[in-house]
Amino acid sequence: MRSVLSPKIPIVRLIPRFLAPPSLLLLGAVLYPVSSLPGAEVSAALPLQNAGPAAKTLFTALSPEESGIDFVNPIDTTHPLKRIYLGAFACGGIGVGDLNGDGRPDLFLTGGSPENRVYLQTEEPLRFVDATAQSGIKAAGTWSSGPTLVDIDADGDLDIHVCNYDAANHLWINDGEGKFTEKAEDYGLAISDASLMATFCDYDLDGDLDCFLLTRDFKRAGGRPKEHPVELVNNKWRIKPGFEKYYDIVTRAGGKQVYINAGRQDVLLRNEGPDARGQTRFSDVSASAGISGRDRGNSVTWWDFDNDGLPDIYVGNDFKDADRLYRNNGNGTFTDVIRQAAPHTPWFSMGADIADLDGDGRTDLLVADMAGTNHYRSKTTMGEITSIRPFLLSAVPRQYMHNVLYLNNGVGKLADGAFQAGLANSDWTWAVKLQDFDLNGHVDAYFTNGVSRSFNNSDDQRSASDHIGQTEWDYYESHPPRKEENLAFANRGNLNFENVSKSWGLDHLGMSYSAATGDLDGDGDVELIVASLDEPVRVYRNNTPASSQRASIRLEGAAGNRLGLGANVWVQSGGRLQRQVVQPATGFLSSNQPKLHFGLGDDTQIEHITVKWQRGHVQRIENLSAGQTYHIKEPSTQPPRWARPARKPTRYAPITSPSLRSIAHRETPHDDFSKQPLLPYKHSQLGPGMAWSDLDGDGDADCYLSGSAGHPGILSINDGNGLLRDTKNLEFTRHAEREDLGAIFFDANSDGTNDLYVVSGGVECPADSPHLRDRLYLNDGKGQFTHAPNALPDLRDSGSCVVGADYDRDGDIDLFIGGRVVPGAYPATPQSRLLRNDSKRRVPKFSDQTSSVHGLGQAGLVSSALWSDANGDGWVDLLVCCEWGPVKIFLNRKGKLVESTAESGLASYLGWWKGIAASDLDGDGDLDYVVSNQGTNTPYKASKEKPELLFYGDFDGSGNKRIVEAKFEGKTCYPRRGFSCSSGAMPALRNRLKTFENFARSTLGDLYGDVLSGSLRLEANTLESCILLNNGNARFNVTKLPRAAQFSPSQGVLLSDLDGDGLTDCVLAQNFFGAQPEIGLLDSGLSVFLHGRGSGKFLAAGPDKSGIRVAGAATALTTADLNLDGRPELAFAVNDSPVMFFSELPVSNQSHKLFEVRLRGKPGNLVSVGARITLSSLTTSQSQTSEITAGSGYLGQSEAARWFGLGPAAPETPISVTVRWPDGSSTTTRTVAGDGKVLIPQP
Repeated sequence: MRSVLSPKIPIVRLIPRFLAPPSLLLLGAVLYPVSSLPGAEVSAALPLQNAGPAAKTLFTALSPEESGIDFVNPIDTTHPLKRIYLGAFACGGIGVGDLNGDGRPDLFLTGGSPENRVYLQTEEPLRFVDATAQSGIKAAGTWSSGPTLVDIDADGDLDIHVCNYDAANHLWINDGEGKFTEKAEDYGLAISDASLMATFCDYDLDGDLDCFLLTRDFKRAGGRPKEHPVELVNNKWRIKPGFEKYYDIVTRAGGKQVYINAGRQDVLLRNEGPDARGQTRFSDVSASAGISGRDRGNSVTWWDFDNDGLPDIYVGNDFKDADRLYRNNGNGTFTDVIRQAAPHTPWFSMGADIADLDGDGRTDLLVADMAGTNHYRSKTTMGEITSIRPFLLSAVPRQYMHNVLYLNNGVGKLADGAFQAGLANSDWTWAVKLQDFDLNGHVDAYFTNGVSRSFNNSDDQRSASDHIGQTEWDYYESHPPRKEENLAFANRGNLNFENVSKSWGLDHLGMSYSAATGDLDGDGDVELIVASLDEPVRVYRNNTPASSQRASIRLEGAAGNRLGLGANVWVQSGGRLQRQVVQPATGFLSSNQPKLHFGLGDDTQIEHITVKWQRGHVQRIENLSAGQTYHIKEPSTQPPRWARPARKPTRYAPITSPSLRSIAHRETPHDDFSKQPLLPYKHSQLGPGMAWSDLDGDGDADCYLSGSAGHPGILSINDGNGLLRDTKNLEFTRHAEREDLGAIFFDANSDGTNDLYVVSGGVECPADSPHLRDRLYLNDGKGQFTHAPNALPDLRDSGSCVVGADYDRDGDIDLFIGGRVVPGAYPATPQSRLLRNDSKRRVPKFSDQTSSVHGLGQAGLVSSALWSDANGDGWVDLLVCCEWGPVKIFLNRKGKLVESTAESGLASYLGWWKGIAASDLDGDGDLDYVVSNQGTNTPYKASKEKPELLFYGDFDGSGNKRIVEAKFEGKTCYPRRGFSCSSGAMPALRNRLKTFENFARSTLGDLYGDVLSGSLRLEANTLESCILLNNGNARFNVTKLPRAAQFSPSQGVLLSDLDGDGLTDCVLAQNFFGAQPEIGLLDSGLSVFLHGRGSGKFLAAGPDKSGIRVAGAATALTTADLNLDGRPELAFAVNDSPVMFFSELPVSNQSHKLFEVRLRGKPGNLVSVGARITLSSLTTSQSQTSEITAGSGYLGQSEAARWFGLGPAAPETPISVTVRWPDGSSTTTRTVAGDGKVLIPQP
């Protein structure tokens, strides 16, 4: 083995276990290469030999006779504490580790009614014997929950901390040979509470282990008292004495005070080290450290979510108790940042685990909930929406009933990728275990499921008053148990998980709670140990074949942290980097073997192992063999002092100028669902739009931000150097009651100034209301605008976008206005419009020419559109993005538009298309397109085989048309919405079906029968944002953008070479907050930067590299050079929020140059909208082509300049700019890179 010495990174020498006595497993880290150590005693590892026989499934469940484990947690209906079977205390937990020092992992099992057990592993692998009596461990009369195996006294063996319900917790100190003595009182850990689980970590970096104690709640014997347990004292409500442990008083919205079933206070215990007698003591520092609140916890996880080297704490809480994310401040205190860091949380947070699931080198967190995996389970547990909707709409952060996969993006702002990964639904889950079970180098997921009784059956819900005089268990005891299959998901890479429960032999049907992992037989793969109610604890042998390469790592930490808890370990093999953290107490009531196991797939060599210890030491060893167990010891030298990591430079940074932050959209709340209760989403939150142009003739860009109903649009004039000033235009104020959407600037009346067209849309007013009339405002040349009411026909459509181009080549700009919705009648097709510019003698006049284009007026539910020369014939064509339809294309046949969608190859791609932008993405000289879409990280899943469906008709014979969404499960079509929502809109359903059970068992045909065939039917089979690669003749090859682009619904889309390398980049504006309450905020995106790689391919840059972080519901995405520095700023319009501006940092643009091209057109088309620009340079690999547009992306219009990358061009580098003008003529201009920009006038 060759070791390479890196500066300040010690090299580790290792002694094989079979050569060294237990106390000398490993000699300390040294500062010279391993190869220089003397003698044959030096060896890298203990070889791993596969112990599992060939098997049909990855795991084999061992019978009690095979394993020797007969421990059962029964449902004991005679036990005085049986009332706590309904929650997290029901089934006890599992600890895995070497308890007697023989090198073999043993098991410690806790129980409720049965006493805790110690099982020691014999010399026969996976064979255990009950050694409880010999161990000295006794717990008669206590109801135990979570066990934690930890070396609390730092003597090199595993001690056991046990949480108990309403009794003092236990701490069993190990003598090294498996004999234990209870010492909790001596250590200050004999806390008596509703203790669920303890987890240890050195949070203050002082070298010893501290403790976080998770608590749950107390269940009162006899249920609720007949009299309310509150009293009024000094005009204030308080809980009566004797009831404080069960109830608490909270203040609801509006100031109303109520008493609730309350959880208990979690406890942070700091290790104070040895006292004067030499006894280690822990002290409760919860209050001073910032740990607060009474919550009903289910899991606690140490997790460095902000990547600063300090362990933070995630607490998963049940019911309406908000989860906690305690950020470690580095000074012994914590701050709960869940509201700032998490987009949302599970509603009923259960078990949790950390691992690097997406392979980016950062640890992610998966928190489970109880969401059903099939239609039946989902629809029988949804409950009455009327009772839960207020909570769904008000919780901060929002809580949703599905698993949440927090992906660590390196900026401390988390994103939920559960739906995209396929891990959002796992039934009534307790434990989550994240391990590379099949050793292919990707971390897999395992869930335990089931519960003692079906407490959330929607047909059998109990109110608080039902529990007066009896506990919940008293009522449910006679009910049958709720058994569910456990689930396993194999990670196929790229955050793609496949349900392999059956093929892996893990689909056990039962009431499974805790699960733990460990390499019980020493062959390098991990076994599973699962505790279930009413059956023996089950051991699953892992049968991964020997051909799957592997490596195991055991750390030996410094004196106070012998297990190396909190250390991060990276293993690189085959160019792939994996990361794991030493933190055994994860999942649910489990303590895993404190040893790391890495799957290497086919790689037989390890390029390096790097360890970063909790206190800051870093070690690295290189060129290692697979199939080994590596033991690494922490250096004994003084660790470096912790300092918050310096921020790495990013490409962009937000502009915090007050003048820019004051440009804000304000939404007026509107209940879209009052008229159409089954709407998939709200149409009152589709804006704002944003448009840029030089309005006052001073050479810089000014902007208009669309308003909402009740708030006028904002016109901001650029006063120089990027300072924008709100002009407070009275004309806009007069139209404040209208909902603005798209807007563009163009010279409507050919007077040489840019005027403003604003689309009226939304559903805040009835169909055909005067408030739906679009508006044209004329510019006096100084940025002052006057409404021109007679310029437009009296059209009253609820529109979306407006895009302009001279499609008839008469020298002025004509308009397409997309119809978005018919208020109160979604998804009926609205009217889209083609307005020809017939202005004469500076008198604006537009005529409706829609009827001249077959199919255009009824194009569909239009979100956006783009004028672009798709077939390269010099005439601008029209591309229209439709919801529940394709991207439609209307080719321009010398001034006559003809629909050519079928011939384009786009007709079969039915999506919820939102935005569109054009650029030459593959260097072939024609224009390609990127279209934004819903993405794949929502509950909606669509394919051509199993599309999402929407029906619109009179389904209950009431005379009112209703919406019915539908989905496929297998080959069967079911309603997407639940019984409560559906019957609320159509009461006849409730009268006919009566129960949630009957509804859940009904197919779509069972429910609505023949009415379906007579209703409007829409479908979507493509939800990914896509690239449309053009073959030059408006025939397209459709490919998907990278998975990072599918992470949240995308609206705005921008195509431009922003990094100056000569390749077009893409930016997407993401998130949408108007979905139906059951879906919730679609808020997992931060908007995304995609680097162009040529050939129509993109590579995503995370927010830690791009600097782009837009947490709100971003809509229009535009560019403008606000400070005239030759590089464009990015402007994200955000619904109900300030516009977010980003400027490129100087450090990011020193090597690659941008070249700016502007065109000067003629009156009527001042910036030559429709012109195609092609730039060629010797320093870039391909020519670059773009267009000047009036309206692009989603409800956006960027400044009429185009930027092209020159790479590292020298100033004298020749540049060639060819322009094909809107009238079809062409010119070529030659210049040099050093000029930086060029203004080209139209001949």
